[in-house]
Amino acid sequence: MIGATAADEPFGWWGPVWSEPRERTIAELIGDRVLDAETASVLWALVARRASLVVVAGPSGAGKTTLLTALLALLPPDLRRIYLRGCYESFWFLDDPEIDPGRTVLLINELSAHLPSYLWGPAVRLALGAGRAGYGLLATAHATGAEEFVALLAGYPLGVPLAEVAAFQALVVLDAWQAKNGEIRREVCAVHGLSLTGQGGLVSAPLIERPARGAPPELDVRAAAELLGLLDGRMMSAGQTTQELASRSGALRR
Repeated sequence: MIGATAADEPFGWWGPVWSEPRERTIAELIGDRVLDAETASVLWALVARRASLVVVAGPSGAGKTTLLTALLALLPPDLRRIYLRGCYESFWFLDDPEIDPGRTVLLINELSAHLPSYLWGPAVRLALGAGRAGYGLLATAHATGAEEFVALLAGYPLGVPLAEVAAFQALVVLDAWQAKNGEIRREVCAVHGLSLTGQGGLVSAPLIERPARGAPPELDVRAAAELLGLLDGRMMSAGQTTQELASRSGALRR
């Protein structure tokens, strides 16, 4: 069985690479125009509340793991981090009375069948069940948006019920393309909140969207307030949300 000490260390976190890339900070990613300070402030507000979040992108090399790794620095410092180990994961922590789900985040390098170190098959539903039981989830996946991500889990062969997919409360969409000068551009093009409807469906509510590549991102303050309030267990007004995000974005700019 994988013990607690090993689980605290990354396992195949960067995928099939010869050497681990240098970790980037959120400030560096802002400087590289992967995201702006306001978008980063929304992501900070989400992970500070221990929201379960997945970063998705279509092509490999878009920077999913780089962004997710940068977000880890914004987690509350007292959270326990457990790195899941793909097909080798025993989920030992579910039976450990000393592990507090409310103070623990499970880190999933990727939801896919591409490598044994990635999470797939029945283990996906075990992880989602842990998320619904109070554990935080942070993951990456190959998908071009919310609809494709939901189809990845709910479609064949996994067939995960939508109520379990909703263990993820937020989804970040990365875009990557080659500019005319040959430079590879990467940017966060959308942030969505995910929630169940009363009829058992799954709704994706855009918090942030870019109307086009390179265009300034547009924030829906009311949608952000609704999701942050849901995570807090209280109502948040648009004014309170604007004030919090301005404080966080100001700190990031400094």
